[in-house]
Amino acid sequence: MKDFLSNVWVKRAVSVFNVAYFAVITLLTYATFLYDLEFAAGREKSFFTVYVVLNVVFMGLMLFSRRELVTEILSILMLPVVFCMILFNMGDWILIVPPFIVAIIMFFAAGTNETVKVIMGTIYLLMYVLGIVAYFVLNILFGGTSVETVLNSDLDTSSSVYALYRDNFKKLTEVTSESNTISPDGQYQIILYDVKDSDKGAVKICVVPYNQDIELKFFTLKQKGIKKTISNKGIRGTVPDVGWVEEDGVLKVQYRLSEADDLRATSVTTMPDKQYFQFLGIQ
Repeated sequence: MKDFLSNVWVKRAVSVFNVAYFAVITLLTYATFLYDLEFAAGREKSFFTVYVVLNVVFMGLMLFSRRELVTEILSILMLPVVFCMILFNMGDWILIVPPFIVAIIMFFAAGTNETVKVIMGTIYLLMYVLGIVAYFVLNILFGGTSVETVLNSDLDTSSSVYALYRDNFKKLTEVTSESNTISPDGQYQIILYDVKDSDKGAVKICVVPYNQDIELKFFTLKQKGIKKTISNKGIRGTVPDVGWVEEDGVLKVQYRLSEADDLRATSVTTMPDKQYFQFLGIQ
């Protein structure tokens, strides 16, 4: 067994196999750039267990083959990939921490030339520090301090937002039901947001693409970055009336911000382009 494990070709084979781990982390990073990752109900702990085991196993395999060329290259490439994962999933530590630990350990443990480690380590340190500072600055500049909460039947009953809509929660549930918010052609969905800001806040009515999410075993990748604002003048605590109408063959969102207002309709035939830099607070 000892001879088998010390065989150079075994280590090289393991080193090549480690590319699968790098590919999974890269693919997950790219997926969370394009989509929001939302865990399935009750699946978060199961995912975390599998995810941690996967990272520990591959870290062991990479340590075993740390002096092989492929592993040395992966140890250099892992840190910038994880850096992107941090930016795209800031605050989602379940995703970030395991591969970050693997990347840090392998960067120092791999048999890479020390000069290369010093140069790349300096570059990566600057990249992480300056990049994360820039991330927060841009989010403050573009995102502001407002907080948006999706209004639907899943609203957290212990939240301050729920307290605003408690008396109208039955209406909120009816208005935001899928049967009312999904367009007749199944291409769009109306979403209501409660907006808390430094002023009196608002209720925002938006339209997003529907049926473009990718459902997997542990989580769903939800389409993001494509959103058309129909109105941002709603009153916090008041549930607007919304629905779909078709006029002269044109699909429109019909809405009324309060009972005292008139019904209005806005076309959704043209949706804005996907905003890829939403993670920086750019809407």
